Amino acid sequence: VNSKVELFKLAEGDSGGKELTTECAHRGHILVLYLESRGDFILLGDLMRSMSLLTYKPVDGQVEEIAHDFNANWMTAVDILDDDTFIGAENHYNLFTLRKNTDATTDEERARLEVVGEYHLGDLVNRFRHGSLVMRSGDADTPAIPTLIFGTVNGSIGVVASLPKEEFDLMLKVQKELNQVIKGVGGLRHEDWRSFQSERVTAGRPSKGFLDGDLIESFLDLRPAKMEQVANAVGVSVEELSKRIEELQRLH
Repeated sequence: VNSKVELFKLAEGDSGGKELTTECAHRGHILVLYLESRGDFILLGDLMRSMSLLTYKPVDGQVEEIAHDFNANWMTAVDILDDDTFIGAENHYNLFTLRKNTDATTDEERARLEVVGEYHLGDLVNRFRHGSLVMRSGDADTPAIPTLIFGTVNGSIGVVASLPKEEFDLMLKVQKELNQVIKGVGGLRHEDWRSFQSERVTAGRPSKGFLDGDLIESFLDLRPAKMEQVANAVGVSVEELSKRIEELQRLH
């Protein structure tokens, strides 16, 4: 409710029915726009104070803030990727991810959500939803890759997939090599387009923690000589690289 997060519980009413009663509240925000929960954790998206992580303590009947992002971001959507990682979209058409500092040694470090990913999407995201756009195969030997669907104000639907580190590192190399092979429209470099830019970062910051799936999948449309050039640069055969990119393509 405005600058306050209020928690209710379902309790027995005086008339014998059920009613919602106030359990506790947390104040101090500008304008709370978005809430997502996972267990006792509550992710909060504020109008201009980015994201905060709250926790509900049932024994004490209290909601406390355990960490928040110290950057000023005007949020348009938030969601929880896993127990320690959170994703948000802001009004300058960027996506970014934050991580809880569980291994921090000081209270100050633990109270800060660390920025681990930044990416210019070029569209305003207004909703995240856990799920998939395609039927998943039941292959027990292939671990499922978690995916998050997002929708934008222009009607676009996209997918964010959380890749294993080994796969991410390989595809990052592929993306770097494709940047050398595929030239941007009008001479615009791909790295510049995907750089994180906002009112506080006017010069732009190189994208990190994200891959451009559309760019990586364009490998499959290259001429054989160009495919060979990219595959040799990353140390994988064309057949193996094509197979792995096709597997990622099946996520949407």
